[in-house]
Amino acid sequence: MFLATVLGCGLLTPDVLASEEPKERKSSLRVAMFNAPPIMELTEDNQRRGFMVELLEEMAKKEGWEIQWVHLDWPEAIPRTLNNDIDLIPFIAYSETRAELLDYNEEGILTGWGQVYTHFKEPMPENIFGLEGRTIGIIKNEVYGIKIANLCELFNIECNFIEVSTYREAFELLSKRSVAGVVTSNLVSYGYDNELIRKTPIVFEPRKVLFATAKNANPQLLKTIDRYTRLWRFDENSIYYQLKDKYLREITHEEPLPPWILYTLLIILGLLLLAALIVYLLRKQVKVQTQDLEDQSDQIRQIINLVPHMIFASNANGKLILANRYAANFFGINMSDIEGYKQKDLISQVPKAKNLFEDEQLLLRRDAHAIQREVATHNVEGQKITLKISKVPFVTRYSRIPSVVTVGVDITEAKEYEKQIQHMAQHDSLTQLPNRLLLNDRIHQSLALTQRYEQNGAVLFIDLDYFKNINDSLGHMAGDNLLQEVAKRLKGIVREGDTVARLGGDEFIIQLSQLDRDAEQAERDACLIAEKINFALAQEYQVDGQKLFSTASIGIVIYPRDANTEESIIQRADTAMYYAKSMGRNRYAVFKREMEKVVVRNHMLERELRKALVESRLLLRFQPQITSDNDEFIGVEALLRWNHPSEGIISPAEFIPIAEENHLIIPIGEWVLKKVCYQIKYWLQQYGASPFITVNLSAVQIRHSDLVSYIKKLLDKTKIPPSLLELEVTETVLLHEARISIDVLQELKKLGVRLSIDDFGTGYSSLTYLKKLPLDKLKIDRSFIKDIPGDPDSETIIRTVIGMSHDLGLEVIAEGVETKEQLDYLRKERCSLFQGFYFDPPITIEQIEEKYFAQVKQKAKAGNTIINFQDYSKK
Repeated sequence: MFLATVLGCGLLTPDVLASEEPKERKSSLRVAMFNAPPIMELTEDNQRRGFMVELLEEMAKKEGWEIQWVHLDWPEAIPRTLNNDIDLIPFIAYSETRAELLDYNEEGILTGWGQVYTHFKEPMPENIFGLEGRTIGIIKNEVYGIKIANLCELFNIECNFIEVSTYREAFELLSKRSVAGVVTSNLVSYGYDNELIRKTPIVFEPRKVLFATAKNANPQLLKTIDRYTRLWRFDENSIYYQLKDKYLREITHEEPLPPWILYTLLIILGLLLLAALIVYLLRKQVKVQTQDLEDQSDQIRQIINLVPHMIFASNANGKLILANRYAANFFGINMSDIEGYKQKDLISQVPKAKNLFEDEQLLLRRDAHAIQREVATHNVEGQKITLKISKVPFVTRYSRIPSVVTVGVDITEAKEYEKQIQHMAQHDSLTQLPNRLLLNDRIHQSLALTQRYEQNGAVLFIDLDYFKNINDSLGHMAGDNLLQEVAKRLKGIVREGDTVARLGGDEFIIQLSQLDRDAEQAERDACLIAEKINFALAQEYQVDGQKLFSTASIGIVIYPRDANTEESIIQRADTAMYYAKSMGRNRYAVFKREMEKVVVRNHMLERELRKALVESRLLLRFQPQITSDNDEFIGVEALLRWNHPSEGIISPAEFIPIAEENHLIIPIGEWVLKKVCYQIKYWLQQYGASPFITVNLSAVQIRHSDLVSYIKKLLDKTKIPPSLLELEVTETVLLHEARISIDVLQELKKLGVRLSIDDFGTGYSSLTYLKKLPLDKLKIDRSFIKDIPGDPDSETIIRTVIGMSHDLGLEVIAEGVETKEQLDYLRKERCSLFQGFYFDPPITIEQIEEKYFAQVKQKAKAGNTIINFQDYSKK
């Protein structure tokens, strides 16, 4: 019963436990072994001894462990434990950082604390502030070394710490006075006690000495060590107390002094006491006053050290008599060495800071006044720093020649911020190009130079064609990426010294300075740059993994010939750009005064066009499309005309670009589609048959209007066969609306309408691109028809287009057929459809019915109720 009670209370000694639980086989335990006498020590004959060595060996004897001592330096202990090379670290202090990687036992085997040691010839520091400016040795990765460094940083104490790997190395450096002090555990000092080393009053951070293993590696081992520790610490006869008495008891060797030395010391002591009595009263007063002065001096020194700007003073000989911490760090010197430096030493150490000492000779007169200026200089690390310098002379009562106090306020961040603000105010945030504000300033300067030196300059106003299409179809991010790429290409074309600016949106300006004195030659030079720009911007772009094309329209102004103010230069360049755009885009135009009339006319036409849409002054004309089979009429193309009240018929080439620019083309296009569908319905009701009608679609219609939904509603309302409606898009529209146009065409194809591509061969289409489009017909552009027969290039292109179309299963129509020779050549090359003045110009509905509907009636009598392109293609 008694035995059970003792077991339950956990008070059995290890000897009893060992006898109760004999071990049958030994388990291997790898333990870190490093020199930390008297805790752990490897003697010269490779024998292990020390408090922890014998304590663990006693545990091992009772537990049946076979200890493998792994010899290493302390910094290796934790890494090798984490690397699974070591099972147990036997002498380690706890820290939260280590606890993330290691498991500790609970019972502290000993208690240690951080202790600062110094050489007996070194001044004894009374507290941590006495370490200021000293070189201190610490053990790498030891808790107490890390803690003392943190404390010095906390109290703003500057120390030079040297890390070593072993305790022996640290105390050897201290013995040789290579360091002023050493910081480590108080327990270690027992093994390195000698007459050269003494403890200081500086102690800190008491901690338990523990055992540690890798995280989750061996919790049972730590529990066993805790069990022995608890048992032995309650037993004064245990091995624990025997080892403490053996290794951790401080022993002082005292030998009796000879009598004559004792008498001598007593005499000297008496004399000293007598002298002390004589000077005591005087020194007491001096000490009080000196202490007051020192306190004031320390306060002043602390205050100037807290100032985050440079403060230093030098006397007439250039010797430094005062400097704060900022100045010391700037020149790379220790605070303790400041008073030994001269200005020439500082300049030698930091040559780029020489400008800090300019004008000081002017201040060495008694009537000198303070100097203030901004200085851009460099510190010892080569960093550029801007200082607002104030130099003030001051004269003491003991010197007639003034010293100079320098105060440098660090304004580096403020200057950088000022530069950023100025840059942001004068540059475009997307492309980092100059904006209108900076551009106007540079044009203003260039105008002054051109007038002074009789030179010419030029401004090129650049506007991207169809950029809005890309922005709307691919998103603003893709548009921004394209603008950044355009900016790079433009900067790569101009000379250094010329300006590339962005006004906003897709508008760029290039300002060319110092062109030829002859205005005509300057114009030719500017045109050459414009040609390079057109070529560069027309090249393929890769944006977000997609291939894009974007051309530009450019307006050119030569100044001062065409304009002589910033405002008029940009305005007239803008006018020339709009003229280039109205001429078909992807080109440039030099400003002429007549162009202003064109711009005014375009504004007038825009207003009149809005009125014409309301007053129904728009009308349709129809041009027949004829088959190669007996010149048979099968369809018409609907062509828009504007009957102006005073000017008569206005060509679509003039008003369609205006309508597209202002999005009037959307309601106009819906009006055309509605008229065409109801015309087909009328013909079907009147004649029982109808030719197909082709309607041209604009890029704006594809991009902005709900085109598919509108056409579906028209087809549902009119009940006409969808195949009688043919929609025609240009190759340019397909290129600039690549992604959205394919989607829209696919949806239209599902409605059953016919699809045709116009102006084929004038752009960049390829066979691969055409295969993606749901087309039924391909129209050869009139620019290739007009030169045949006889022009080899045009004939080759026509032959290639027709062959490619047949391979793709597309019908081919040639527009602009005006002669019988052209017709015969096209028939020979197997072209199946024709359109042009050889047959008819665009004519009215009445003329179409009068001339061609006899054929419609004949087909209706023969049983063919509908005449359309689909019927023809099946023949």
